[in-house]
Amino acid sequence: MADYKIIQDPLNGPIKLSGLYEELLDTPEMQRLRYVKSLGLCYLVFPGANHTRFEHSLGVMNLARDFAHTLELEDTDIAAVSGLLHDVGHPPMSHGVERFFQDSTGMDHLEAGVRIVRGKPPFESSRIPDILDSHGIDPGEVTQIMKGKSSRYPIHSKIVSGPIDVDEMDYLRRDSLFCGVKLGLIDERRIMNIAKTESSDLVIEEKGIPAVESVLIARILMYNSVYFHKTCRIAQIMMEKALELASSPPENPFNMGDHDLLAAISKDEASRKLVGEIMQRKLFKPLARVPYSKEKESGITRKLGSNYNTSDFIVDVIPPLSFSGIDRVKSDLRVVTGKKTYSLEGVSPLVRALYETLEIRTINVSSREGIRDEVLNDLVEFT
Repeated sequence: MADYKIIQDPLNGPIKLSGLYEELLDTPEMQRLRYVKSLGLCYLVFPGANHTRFEHSLGVMNLARDFAHTLELEDTDIAAVSGLLHDVGHPPMSHGVERFFQDSTGMDHLEAGVRIVRGKPPFESSRIPDILDSHGIDPGEVTQIMKGKSSRYPIHSKIVSGPIDVDEMDYLRRDSLFCGVKLGLIDERRIMNIAKTESSDLVIEEKGIPAVESVLIARILMYNSVYFHKTCRIAQIMMEKALELASSPPENPFNMGDHDLLAAISKDEASRKLVGEIMQRKLFKPLARVPYSKEKESGITRKLGSNYNTSDFIVDVIPPLSFSGIDRVKSDLRVVTGKKTYSLEGVSPLVRALYETLEIRTINVSSREGIRDEVLNDLVEFT
């Protein structure tokens, strides 16, 4: 009898698993990810976007293992395991309402994942640290790799969480596939083959610049077309408003799936209406797009807030103000040309231009259908 199993991944093909990986996959913490959609409520816009953090985690594990082998690294298992566990702390709806849960629990998905992998409060029941220990893998090192900060395994860290990492190689392609848009098409094998190690750094050869540029372009296109799609944003912000209205939001959402969350807040009279509107796709309607300025955003929010309940309208800045700078473009990669290394930004005019696209923002205003005309009238002075 075979002591391994094969999982068929529609994106990366057959993935072979045994021993350590099967044990980790069978934990409640990993199985929960089957019920957390990768793109939250984006399936209300892109009907195929029902893929989950579970399959994404498998894909990242597989790519991390392949990348580590391509670079001929030792301890490939720790790279693969870190890839498998990198999203174990995602709350329901993934990034859609993560800001709310971060405010209420003090943890984002990475911090929750770190605590789950180490069995720290409130995740003392996690079996993951014992499984890792039993296979000679230090849970603390895994969490450092997940954060991209391991001094012992700096290259493994960059593979899992770096400028061009396997997380992105998987999610851009996977999200593109299941949303039915051909925008996240990147050549992940080419990137692995033009990458090399230099001391404790992961760099690319000059001939690989186009392959890396394609990742940056795909990222921006996917954000503009999918992740920041105006209707996806409306649905997610409506869910956030429902959570804010709930008299008793979940204390530990990191133990829940999407349907658990919906069921929990549907019981709350204050949030029930919004949840019902989301599930029936009776979403707020876009009313206006206004070029962003801090003064306009404040003025619109103040004017509408004085006339309507905050649960009846949305004032959304796209891209969000937090989405800017080198951390978001993730272009802090080194390029080897001859015996010298340069920053990718320094040798690629295209990368420099991408910064500008993140600074062009609009204020998107939407509301319930019943107050549409009144809200439009209130917006006249700002448009």
